[in-house]
Amino acid sequence: MLDKEDVIRLFTGLGDPMRLEIIFLLAEHNRLNVGEIAARFHLSRPAISHHLKVLKDARILRSEKVAQEVFYRLDFDGVSTRLRAVLTQLEDCTTATDAEEA
Repeated sequence: MLDKEDVIRLFTGLGDPMRLEIIFLLAEHNRLNVGEIAARFHLSRPAISHHLKVLKDARILRSEKVAQEVFYRLDFDGVSTRLRAVLTQLEDCTTATDAEEA
């Protein structure tokens, strides 16, 4: 059974256009810091930091501190596993509903 709060955080993280842009950017790069991410958008560093926090809290991104810099990377395996779990649960519900109607 899925943790509903985890699913809500996941879809909240994925549900914002700017956060999706950040996800796609990080998918193209191994890792980037806040400054490197902010340089590609017309948002302030604090706004980018807020989006990164939401994405990290949703377990979409991982962070790594190197010296004074924090680098972010996409947790593709974790996200894809969780999305597959959501799809599996939806398929199971659909199969059960179809069996009841038969």
